[in-house]
Amino acid sequence: MNLKQMEAFYWLTRLKSYQKVADHIGLTQPAVSARISGLEESLGVPLLDRSASEFTLTDQGHEVAEYAETFLNLSEALTSRLKIKQKRRYTIGTVGMVTRTWGVTLRRKVMADPDIGLVDFHSAANVELRQQVRSGALDMAFVTGEAGLPQIPDSFSVLYKVGWVGRPDVVGQVQRPLTPDEMRGLPLILYPHTSPLFRPVADMVEETRRRPNARHTGNSLGTICDMVRAGFGVSAIPLAAMEREIATGMVVEVPMTVPLAPLDTRCVYVNRARKQQTQQIFGLARAAAAEWAAAHPRYVTFVDT
Repeated sequence: MNLKQMEAFYWLTRLKSYQKVADHIGLTQPAVSARISGLEESLGVPLLDRSASEFTLTDQGHEVAEYAETFLNLSEALTSRLKIKQKRRYTIGTVGMVTRTWGVTLRRKVMADPDIGLVDFHSAANVELRQQVRSGALDMAFVTGEAGLPQIPDSFSVLYKVGWVGRPDVVGQVQRPLTPDEMRGLPLILYPHTSPLFRPVADMVEETRRRPNARHTGNSLGTICDMVRAGFGVSAIPLAAMEREIATGMVVEVPMTVPLAPLDTRCVYVNRARKQQTQQIFGLARAAAAEWAAAHPRYVTFVDT
């Protein structure tokens, strides 16, 4: 068994066609077939059910498929580590909330420091950043506490107050805090299942019950904020994301009888192989987060752990 065989099998499970795999990895179809056969021979089990009318994995094939992606990710991570001395660029991954707030300050500090070199920012959701960390594509990552990654010691966190907001013409006159059942009666903008806010919001408004009003879904915090501005409905967001709109009255906070927990963002990974550069950038990140939180105390809290 070798990595080339696992690579061919991985793509075969995804593309379900020998010819498509051959085109994707730059081989001939017979070469791909030979790699799959060689993998089956080395493992001593059939991975494909060749009696089926369409592409079908055997039980053993499903088990090997689960490991194939891990093999490829480990290979990519190892390659990244071995080339680290040749790598000039430093890549920081941030969730959207960090990007929209103190990430801007961090970028400004990084650009002002001539000793750091080139730094790229990759902004994405937790699920994508988690994959990027595991593949070795990122040198530093700031995600929410629900990302399923261990937190680094001696770090810091930024807590974002989460609340409900909507345009005045959508919300109407709210004289008192609304109950979750009353909130259900409004048009709502919800998060995708991969978001850390999906479950708390869905549980609060009991989305498994009949929905008395419109339900919309945004695929990112930025999109959801745009939908709130456009009047699609009401949404629960880290309020710092729309601090300006709240201050001008474009949108209003909708008080609730049951509050939502704050969104906790923190650093979960640093590239220790690039120790000096990592220490410099992490120090700038700590300072940027603290400065931004101090300037926006209503909705953000900096916690130095």
